[in-house]
Amino acid sequence: MRTRIKYFRESIRLVWKSAPSWTLANIIISVLRSFLPLVLIWLLKELIDIITKVASSGQGTVPADVLWLIIAVVIFWFLDEAASGLDTYIRKKQSMKLEDYMYGLLHSKSVKLDLINFERSEYYDALSRASREAPWRPNSILNNIVSMTRGLLSLLLMAGVLAFLNWWLAALLLAVNIPGIWLRLHYTGILYSFRLRQTPEARKTAYFNWLLTGERPSREIRLFGLGDYFISLFRKSFLKTQEEELDILKKRTLIELISDVVKAAAVLLTLVIIAEKTVSGGITLGQMAMFVLAFRQGMIYIKDFLGSLAGLYEDSLFVGDVFEFLSLEENVKAFPPEAELEDFRHNIVADKLCFTYPGNKTRTINNVSFEIKKGEIIALVGPNGAGKSTLARLLCRLYDPESGSVICDGINIKNLDPKKYRKLLSVVFQDFMLYNMAAGENIRMGDIDEKMPDDKIIAAAKVTGIDALIRELPEGYNTAIGTLFEDSRELSWGEWQKIALARAIFREAPLLILDEPSSALDAETEYDIFNRFRDIVKGRTSILISHRFTNISLADRIIVIDKGEVVESGTHEELMKRKGLYYTMYSKQSSRFDR
Repeated sequence: MRTRIKYFRESIRLVWKSAPSWTLANIIISVLRSFLPLVLIWLLKELIDIITKVASSGQGTVPADVLWLIIAVVIFWFLDEAASGLDTYIRKKQSMKLEDYMYGLLHSKSVKLDLINFERSEYYDALSRASREAPWRPNSILNNIVSMTRGLLSLLLMAGVLAFLNWWLAALLLAVNIPGIWLRLHYTGILYSFRLRQTPEARKTAYFNWLLTGERPSREIRLFGLGDYFISLFRKSFLKTQEEELDILKKRTLIELISDVVKAAAVLLTLVIIAEKTVSGGITLGQMAMFVLAFRQGMIYIKDFLGSLAGLYEDSLFVGDVFEFLSLEENVKAFPPEAELEDFRHNIVADKLCFTYPGNKTRTINNVSFEIKKGEIIALVGPNGAGKSTLARLLCRLYDPESGSVICDGINIKNLDPKKYRKLLSVVFQDFMLYNMAAGENIRMGDIDEKMPDDKIIAAAKVTGIDALIRELPEGYNTAIGTLFEDSRELSWGEWQKIALARAIFREAPLLILDEPSSALDAETEYDIFNRFRDIVKGRTSILISHRFTNISLADRIIVIDKGEVVESGTHEELMKRKGLYYTMYSKQSSRFDR
């Protein structure tokens, strides 16, 4: 309970912080709407009584008092309707403000969290639940609190009206709805537990949906005729969650029917008592109308109150998923003693690095040590799965090693602000990003802080040989590329790789890491780039990861990795003379070309 109260307080704080003026307006209009129906019922009672009195007197004309009461009824009816419409607008505006604020929190947290989280399935579960609940759940807490308060206040006012007729009618109004309170709270807890358990299955359903509708899998789905297979998997996963939830709702509905029968009996009893009182002359026709309307409104308000109470209980369960995600720790951060490193001046040293992915029993990187001096071009080579890309991520401090260290100019990079340290690096990842944006903007992503980058963008595009193609696009560098949005142009995979390489070149960082930068390039472009490689990197310290041995022979030094360990190191000539793993891999590849 203490945790839920804490979540309530934190949620209301977030709601207030996102839109204080709209939150206050929401509260004021909600309180106002509690009193308007009571005033309207009282005015209707007075109107009916005076009309009855005039009709029985045989006066034949409508006195001014009746006209003024009619005007008053219309005015308060209009105010009630207007307040309802205004309340809807205010809530929508507040909801929009909060949604924007919560998405900001969610996205900021997501981009700061350690990359290693994406290797854990439980992280995807937490992210899925938080993404589903964060934009609206805190606002739901405030709205439910306001609605519950308004419903309770209105209910007490209507119960007070009924107490004038008979005090136990007011008690009956409250008592017959107690089963509904228990029912909503009980099944809300059951539904929450069910949805919590079903998060992995829901993600599986979403994955099968993406396979059937996404662009990336579309080619293989059609080529291998996998459509019907994945449709069946989607239906099986989808129906499994839906049918289990329907079973829970079915049980709740059956119990609700019994509760509704009790309520109907209470309504019957109340109407019989009111009718007897009216016929016997105990109350006037106006009072009868007032009591009937009060009982009816009371049933509506207690339903609103119960709905808000159950919603609040549900919010207290689900909002925990949001705060669970927002409270995830960022372990890749600057550890004390914190240091500053403005530029790369001397060397970067890997010292006995060890790293294991979550869930794996064997190390991906095992006791790796080497030094890279400023201005060197280093090649990392080895079989698939040797750990080359993982090593690059450790050097970028996207991961932290479980033991060992990376030392940059004598400073352990763990003592540096990761964001500032990464400004020293520019990378082309093996699975580089394809941004469905303008061609020039794709290149500018390498250094988004650059204010006037047009000339530099063109220069970077020329280096990688993509400038001519971009200029032929309908709007040149302003042409949207990709297939996601209209008026865009798709590129080949090799052309996308040139864009990614231009993006890395555009970022004037002293350390350049290229992970398979030519895997999709045509032979002529690849030859041209690597023939001019030293001019392209302009003296930057470069780490080249490639399976094409004809490209890496230009490196000052080659580091050979196998099963997460450094097994050889030296120049191309030195490694060929040693006749180790490098010699074997190079000979096999070159002999294929010779044939």
